[in-house]
Amino acid sequence: MKRILVFLMVATLAGGFLFAAGKGETKEAGPIVIGAIQDLSGPTSVWGNAVRKGAELAIERINAAGGVNGRKIELKAYDVKLEPQEAINAYNRLVDQDKAVAVIGPPISNIGLSLTSLTVAKKVPIVGSFIDPRVTVQPDGNPHPYMFLMQPSSVQYSEIIADYGLKKLGLKNVGVFYDQSNAFSVSQVQPFVNYWEKNGGKVVGSQVYKKGDKDFKTQLSKLKDAGAECIYAPNYIQDQVLTIQQMDQIGFKVPILNGLDFAPPFTTLLPDPKMADRIYFANNYSDNEPQLIEVREAYKKKFNEEPINKAYLGYDKVLIIVDAIKRANSTDPTAIKNALEQTKNLQCTTGIITLSPKTHQPVGLSMVMYAIEKGQYKDLGRHVPDSHK
Repeated sequence: MKRILVFLMVATLAGGFLFAAGKGETKEAGPIVIGAIQDLSGPTSVWGNAVRKGAELAIERINAAGGVNGRKIELKAYDVKLEPQEAINAYNRLVDQDKAVAVIGPPISNIGLSLTSLTVAKKVPIVGSFIDPRVTVQPDGNPHPYMFLMQPSSVQYSEIIADYGLKKLGLKNVGVFYDQSNAFSVSQVQPFVNYWEKNGGKVVGSQVYKKGDKDFKTQLSKLKDAGAECIYAPNYIQDQVLTIQQMDQIGFKVPILNGLDFAPPFTTLLPDPKMADRIYFANNYSDNEPQLIEVREAYKKKFNEEPINKAYLGYDKVLIIVDAIKRANSTDPTAIKNALEQTKNLQCTTGIITLSPKTHQPVGLSMVMYAIEKGQYKDLGRHVPDSHK
């Protein structure tokens, strides 16, 4: 039996009441609360604030168009400062106090991993861009029931980058440099290495560091001496700034392969944007794709700045959640979770999103390759390995 929401308007400041048919419950009628767990003041705050702003813009536009079934959406965002315990506290608050029906997760795999067990207990879904497959898929192969990913997983992502380096750039000898304490980094390294070696490349060295390290020159010098003609470095943005500067200091000028960490505003964080030349990375979208134009202009008007990649991810996370609420015809979190599993062919700014009920990960998404040349970003077009087709 379909749940039918019947709204009774009560002329008080507190609002009215709604009745969830078939459940026998009376709930306050008011805004539909969507939570956001983001790093707003820590090392990856550039990303977190962009996600938050993108979500704010999407909600503002949805509310201006009448909301969802006549109800407005309200965003409750909490700063987790890149700390898993802060994320746990924020999720508990969103569920227990704010009564959020779904949560926008961060582009941080460590944070996502810290929440998987809690979501099973609290039963409020999270839609995030944490690419470590362990965040969405359990060791037994079944999905974590309330965790959803809306961009390619680290396996898909690293294979796309490896394939481009081998087949389009003609590279062979790669050095790998990564944060061994970061799930985001670790989750990409082995898929990249496996694909690189399977398709004719050679890994000439692998060097690691851990969270908090600031001097990478020893590790980078070892990769230089090993004959690396390129570097694969799937690390966070602040560490990438240090890596580029220190590679420049030791005269190690080779192409660097990586992901979204090199997307704008990365070049603005360097003393000289040209230090980023010969960086190649995969992005979710092309600036030239028509579905972005309207959103980009609305974002610039609202925030007086150019949106970065994570802003579009934040925007799309709201679209995915709202689409699920509409199809579920309910604000019950479990009903929303069930609807998220059936997300199909949803047009978003970063592409057409379909989520697999078996993995809670997107299927069929390609990536757009970019290069940085003379300090400027150059769109190289979409790239998909033959094995992904």
